[in-house]
Amino acid sequence: MLALSKPSLVARWHRRFGAGRRQRVWTRPVAGLGYLANGPVIDGLIEIEHLVLVVLYDEPRSNGRLALRLAGFSGTAAPWGVKWGGPEQCRFDKDLLLRPTRHARGQRIDTASKKLLQVGLQLDRQLEKHARYPGLVYRNRLQLPRLRAGFRALDAARVTGDGPELAEYCRRSGKSACQALYEARYFHEGLTMFPLAWVSHLWENVTAVFVDLDRFPRWQVFPLRRLPEDLQGFSGAAEYDFVNSRFRSFTPHREARPIGILNKRLLVE
Repeated sequence: MLALSKPSLVARWHRRFGAGRRQRVWTRPVAGLGYLANGPVIDGLIEIEHLVLVVLYDEPRSNGRLALRLAGFSGTAAPWGVKWGGPEQCRFDKDLLLRPTRHARGQRIDTASKKLLQVGLQLDRQLEKHARYPGLVYRNRLQLPRLRAGFRALDAARVTGDGPELAEYCRRSGKSACQALYEARYFHEGLTMFPLAWVSHLWENVTAVFVDLDRFPRWQVFPLRRLPEDLQGFSGAAEYDFVNSRFRSFTPHREARPIGILNKRLLVE
């Protein structure tokens, strides 16, 4: 018996979007978030410079056309911890509804970017599943990955904890800040690691910031009812902006349209 060959990514795109198959005039009030790892993942950790968070959502344009925005954003260290996204951290800004071609530029995906096309198709599959089956459980807001701060041995010996995240953990656990820090530390690639949110005040002494992918979902779906508010904000020691792009200016143009999906049961983390 001959094994059936798996369709190519371009063939999968044509099956989903080609020949006018996707002619939606309403926007799905949800967005998807995935990621691209462009470097080694060791013990579930990857340096923040090697990770790109990828967001996908329906976006009405001013010309009346509906785009399927697929944008990627990296993170960088900041005085308060980490900043995800923003114009300077935008790595690409594409429209998944545009047919991928060789050597494509602008908002069209290059067929050589197989990982990007694969992530886009998978995220759209997740959004479509939630649009078709409103009873599915999904997150009440986007989840960012946990971050770890790495210190060299000399600096690690002088690390002290601070911040509301550590205070809340100590209140719930009944542990002191010193005990919590001691129990949370571990060693990776010659560095001593601590939760970034607990030590972000020492950001100038941090040698490297790592993203913990162990319990970070490969794909996630969350509500998107307002732009840009639902894709911007703060979470712990991280600021995020998954809207503004260095490739184009952003003008909010999103109408709230009831399509029967808003009454889902939400999963509160």
